[in-house]
Amino acid sequence: MTLGVGLLPIVPILLLPFILIIFVIVFPLWIVALGVVGLILLIVVGADSVARAMNVHSLEPAARGIRVAFRWVLTFGGLARSQAEREAEAAPITHR
Repeated sequence: MTLGVGLLPIVPILLLPFILIIFVIVFPLWIVALGVVGLILLIVVGADSVARAMNVHSLEPAARGIRVAFRWVLTFGGLARSQAEREAEAAPITHR
């Protein structure tokens, strides 16, 4: 018991490099990626709505793909997906 309590103050010092890497490198890169993919999403969805107004549906797959990419970046590469999304993907699809 006393051995574990004696080592407790060293834990934050050991975790400090990981915390610095996450908040100084990873988080800002995630914000930049979210902004870039979000801007591309706005451009493609806007172009798709203009194309659909002219009855042209060629940009729908691109808009759908960019939405998927934005969702992937938004959830840290799928790491932060909700349990409902995971269950929906794992559920077998039945066709009648």
